Amino acid sequence: MTEGVFASARALAQAIQQREVSSVEVVDAYLTRIAYHNPQLNAVVTLDEDGAWRRAQEADAALGRGEVWGALHGMPITLEDLHPTSGIRSTWGGLPRFADYVPEQDGTVAARLKAAGAVLLGKTHGPEIWPDSIFARTNNPWDLTRTPGGSSAGVGAALAAGLTPLDCGGDTLG
Repeated sequence: MTEGVFASARALAQAIQQREVSSVEVVDAYLTRIAYHNPQLNAVVTLDEDGAWRRAQEADAALGRGEVWGALHGMPITLEDLHPTSGIRSTWGGLPRFADYVPEQDGTVAARLKAAGAVLLGKTHGPEIWPDSIFARTNNPWDLTRTPGGSSAGVGAALAAGLTPLDCGGDTLG
């Protein structure tokens, strides 16, 4: 599965639904890449390994019963930190006043992706525009001396490095 981390989200979703590969195998491949590459990149700022494995196991069991949750059934994703996610820290890109904020409900983006069957791996670094962010700078996977930019830096770095097949960023300052 390691070669498949750069497959398109559509191809991965189809492979999972057709049971060519399990959701657990795909989630494990991405978690392995995150563990290896993220310490240098700082793209994924909050990881939910246990939740991702649990949901992937549920997705595989559902497929075994002939149930399909939606177009993203069993597909691992990450979300930029500004998207509220139930039970997972959501700091709006590292704002100190939200350092320990854990929403009780998903925001619209997270709710819709989960309803489509997605498996949330964790949160990516959001807007690197706050001068006092609780997170360190995200590094460019192709040149660690550079950053991928300001807003959605973690999203871009995670996608480019194959740490996630799908992420949703945001337009922080409009």
